[in-house]
Amino acid sequence: MMTLEVCLVRHAESVSNAKGVWQGHGDAALSDRGRTQTDALERALAEERYDFVISSDLRRAADTARAAGGRLELDPAWREIDVGDWEGMTMEEVVERFPEQIAALKERRAFAVGGGESWPEVFTRADDALRAVRDRMPDGGRVIVFTHGGIIAAILAGLVGARDRWPWPLGRMRNTGRSTLRFSGNRVALVGHNDDSHIPNHHRKTYQPRSDQTVLKLVSSDRADQTGNTAGLDFNSAIKVARAKGAGGVMSVLGSGREIAALVQASANPSVKDFRFVEPVAGASTDLLISQSHQMLLDYGVPQSQI
Repeated sequence: MMTLEVCLVRHAESVSNAKGVWQGHGDAALSDRGRTQTDALERALAEERYDFVISSDLRRAADTARAAGGRLELDPAWREIDVGDWEGMTMEEVVERFPEQIAALKERRAFAVGGGESWPEVFTRADDALRAVRDRMPDGGRVIVFTHGGIIAAILAGLVGARDRWPWPLGRMRNTGRSTLRFSGNRVALVGHNDDSHIPNHHRKTYQPRSDQTVLKLVSSDRADQTGNTAGLDFNSAIKVARAKGAGGVMSVLGSGREIAALVQASANPSVKDFRFVEPVAGASTDLLISQSHQMLLDYGVPQSQI
């Protein structure tokens, strides 16, 4: 059966990201940090080969896409959600000026964000864009797409079958984070999620848990193959301790790739039976955010070696 690999990359940091303001179809340039991130991504992709390189036509995505080299195709279907009048505003300004829209947001009602697009409209656009890539590659291959955090989140939530749940089980994409999907027939596998391991540590943004949250850092090891059934018992006990702790901070747990994939599969609880997580290789790191009310996958199968 032919296999198609699609790597979805969020753009590097833009000047709007750096200012902490909303950006949708606005065409902000990359920040200085963003250009550093793009240079690091270019080095990471130097040995990779793709049949097609596709990008949103917005400048922050297209300028990041130069990291992949080769001929670049610009496609507006991969643009971020249009946030209309929210463009360029801080969250505080949006709350003050659009209280009725914030109320709709909290109640998970569909509405045109800032008079731009609604999330159902974005879901349709993102699904159509991904379908076009799949239809174009009936014999399989490799494609890399440079796009936006909202689009990647929409696609992943749709593939997992979790668009009706909140919060979505896969967390916010980091700048130049890569999420790699593998399609084979009707089956789809997530190989890695939010991989920004190419960025030097001092330029990476990590999640700081609140007092009621814990970041569970799952490190994949081959120890299960050496110690037999006791590995699973140790792993499960460590997970219970982490859940019971439930007070801000980071806990590290060692587990086999199979154990980690099974835990993440259960945490994401996909309603699509043909969706699965590929077992991470030894040495890969996965961050799972846990609290009393929910669990969220921050990243998956990220190489631990940092620049």
